[in-house]
Amino acid sequence: MRKTVRLFTLWAVTYTGIVWLLILLFPESFISIFTGDPNLIDPAAGVLKLYFFAFIFQAFQYCGQTVFKSLGRTRQAVFFSLLRKVIIVVPLTLLLPVLGFGSEGVFLAEPVSNFLGGTACFLTMYLTEYRRWEQMI
Repeated sequence: MRKTVRLFTLWAVTYTGIVWLLILLFPESFISIFTGDPNLIDPAAGVLKLYFFAFIFQAFQYCGQTVFKSLGRTRQAVFFSLLRKVIIVVPLTLLLPVLGFGSEGVFLAEPVSNFLGGTACFLTMYLTEYRRWEQMI
């Protein structure tokens, strides 16, 4: 099981890293899927990069939640999903613009939640499940 989690983590980090790199290098290509308006593409490129800034941490969310779901620990899986999207994103989406980040604060809420939620989920999985498996060997 430990080997599977390590492999899954490696693949998830690789995938999110590639997507993050593509968005960082070619944001206009992604935006042009939805609009051809040159007046929108430039400003949208900046906020797209901001929104996906910590996307790589989403890999840790995927891994932690998948382990919890696979072990039948649905409470933990649901909690970490709600933690990232409701407990962190919603308040930050409302708070950051008021704290001086303006409209960029709305987009900044996502990378902050990816970092905090993904790290919390993975660390909890690591401390409560992964380390315990080592003792079973």
